[in-house]
Amino acid sequence: MPNTDFDKLAQTLKFKKAESSPGKAVVHACAEEAFLNGVGIAHGGFLFALADYASALAVNTDSIVAVSSNSVINFINPCPRETEIVAKACVSYQNAKTAMCNVEISNIDASLTYASFQSRFIIKK
Repeated sequence: MPNTDFDKLAQTLKFKKAESSPGKAVVHACAEEAFLNGVGIAHGGFLFALADYASALAVNTDSIVAVSSNSVINFINPCPRETEIVAKACVSYQNAKTAMCNVEISNIDASLTYASFQSRFIIKK
């Protein structure tokens, strides 16, 4: 979809879209050395950007353009260096004007959750 296919930040952070369909998305990433904070774990901004991108994929379609108007993230466990992670997004509510999306960021087998993210979108006409 044109409004998310050319996301420059997602490209820079090497996010890989695994699934994207109306209402849900899955994005993979790796907590590479360049994406760590000062204590050697995945930077909160990196995890936030991953969740934001996954939620945008879940809400936006070829016929819907939506922009985030509010987001919150809760960091649950530290994400170690070089960890392969996955963000799973699911739209929990949508009407003609707004949408709500939830994203869980975990390791690949979903045995450890690193962050939980919620976002509200404004749907543009």
